[in-house]
Amino acid sequence: MPRARRRLALLLPGVFALAASPALVQEVEHEPRDQIVLSGDVRVERGEDVGEVVVLLGRVQVAGVAHGDVVVLDGEISVTGQVSGSVVSVDGPVTIGPDAQIGGDVIARDRVRIAEGARIGGEVRDGTAFTFRTPVALFGPFAAWFALAISTLGLGGLLTLVAPRGVEALAAAARTALWSSLGWGLAAFVGLPVLGTLAVVSLVGLPFGLGVLFGLLLVYSLGFAGCAFALGRGIVREPRSRWLALGLGWAILAALAAVPFGGGFVWFAGAVYGLGAATVAIWRARGVGGRHRPGAMIVERAMQEEGTGI
Repeated sequence: MPRARRRLALLLPGVFALAASPALVQEVEHEPRDQIVLSGDVRVERGEDVGEVVVLLGRVQVAGVAHGDVVVLDGEISVTGQVSGSVVSVDGPVTIGPDAQIGGDVIARDRVRIAEGARIGGEVRDGTAFTFRTPVALFGPFAAWFALAISTLGLGGLLTLVAPRGVEALAAAARTALWSSLGWGLAAFVGLPVLGTLAVVSLVGLPFGLGVLFGLLLVYSLGFAGCAFALGRGIVREPRSRWLALGLGWAILAALAAVPFGGGFVWFAGAVYGLGAATVAIWRARGVGGRHRPGAMIVERAMQEEGTGI
């Protein structure tokens, strides 16, 4: 009993000090942040800790602690610290230092160099030929983000190629009719699934309702792609390249969508605004005679109606 009391007397001051120090409480509650980079290098210095590390094009150097996986699509990985998960380089070499600790596997398409003294909990495989499904599976929680980013880039490119004047009209509507685009976009985002459900329930419009419901993801993705072009065109003005505008707008939205707990909102906002801007552009095209008039007149009229909505 006396020994237990002495231990209790020694522990209580520390407990009260911890409870009274907000800085210490915040440090205890600190969660490592994920590092997601489209193009560039990631360096985790000694004494730093991060969560997952995902790089599409670049180099990763881990001297500190990575609490998740380290995945590079095209680039080199160097680890001299600790990685709790696996280390994967889809197209590039991997170098493991003498004091490195890897909890999972080490997989690379190119050569894997492991210094003496390194500790690896899983398998080591170099010269691995990755199939189509393997890179997607390796992204883990970022698989949805990766799929959305690549698919919307493809859709945006298709829209720009097939309907260049249409995407210019959409960008003009997004720039000149902010509130109308938001309102119509929200109405379309909510109204389309409601319309499809009512058509299915009525049985008379069953084929139409099923078509609407099955096509919702495509429609929303098209709205997000249109928003990406409009955002890029707001920065890269005419007559500069449409492709540059699309690439810049897509890169910004993809980077914002990769932020933890914010990706869903970014996707929702982009889809809503893109759908609304497309609706406004279609209405304006109808007002000037639709396809029987040159597309340039539609854009010119949209510029003249700045701030007036539809």
